[in-house]
Amino acid sequence: MHELGLCDAIVKMMDGILEQERMEGANKIVLEIGELSGVEAHFMEDSWIAVTARTKYEDTELQIEMVPGIARCLDCGEECRAVTCNLRCPLCGSVKLAPISGTDMTIKSIEAY
Repeated sequence: MHELGLCDAIVKMMDGILEQERMEGANKIVLEIGELSGVEAHFMEDSWIAVTARTKYEDTELQIEMVPGIARCLDCGEECRAVTCNLRCPLCGSVKLAPISGTDMTIKSIEAY
């Protein structure tokens, strides 16, 4: 479960950001997670609880916003949502798809104090 490591890295990034901005803590963090990123939102939520337990982030709310995974067919150029087209072009049937969005995970915002 790499989500545990991701949460640990996020906490370390937050430490650096809060120190740089001279802030004490955070009420909420918003993550954007792409459908094609390989990151499972429910595992991320569970990992967040485990990683932040007994830390200054224990009460920090984790909000996750999913970003659709869009793919483009390399044969005809059609775009589709990869998880609903079963990785096959809905127009020509090709399996030659390239992701164009939804592959990343980013910190969208931190509500700090």
